[in-house]
Amino acid sequence: MLLFSLIIGMVICYGLPVAGLVILVRKKKGTGKAFCWGALAFVVSQLLIRIPILQLVLPQFTWFSMLPLYPWVYGLFLGVTAGLAEESARWIAVKCFLKEKRSFEHGLAFGLGHGGIEAMLLVGPNMIAGVVMTLAGQSTLFPADWGSVLTAGAERLFAVAFHTGASLLIMYGVREGRALWYWILAVALHTVLDAAVVILPRVFGVGILGIEFYAALCGSLTLMLGIWVYHRKDK
Repeated sequence: MLLFSLIIGMVICYGLPVAGLVILVRKKKGTGKAFCWGALAFVVSQLLIRIPILQLVLPQFTWFSMLPLYPWVYGLFLGVTAGLAEESARWIAVKCFLKEKRSFEHGLAFGLGHGGIEAMLLVGPNMIAGVVMTLAGQSTLFPADWGSVLTAGAERLFAVAFHTGASLLIMYGVREGRALWYWILAVALHTVLDAAVVILPRVFGVGILGIEFYAALCGSLTLMLGIWVYHRKDK
């Protein structure tokens, strides 16, 4: 069962973004470029800027070390900084490097690139390691059971849905000359999603399934909102 769940996780982390990219590339010119810029937006905003600041710079300050004692403040801080970093990176990428590629399909590709590379780099390697260990008869050494693996895979699925929806909102805002308002909306949605990871369990005692349900709800609603604004305009 562990091997099966690990394979499902790998399909979500690698197969879903790649399959989506292949379909979009065949359908619309320039979606490959949008996918790459979406991936780069995540790498730069999170891996090169925000995460190093959170892990290397801010721990040197006393006020930051005290934040975990205040779940509401800590959760909102993490949520707001994630939203500001990622949504600003999306805005810059769309505004500066995708000037002629802002269709609905380009927005989907951008979001798949952003959420896909996050899954590939942060979760996918653990899935691969688990498969290797299981096939080598060392499954007992893998630090997670099949249920936790499936939960992690589902979480990535919801995250990709959110990033795709947020990317559509940002791209639509830039295309229609209302970038600031849609950037604010995307940052707010990002904050609401990420802050809950800290606030729900520590303030309300919500378990992992409740958190995943919340992530599924936020991801789905954001994706539907992004799709709706595009199709509303087209109609």
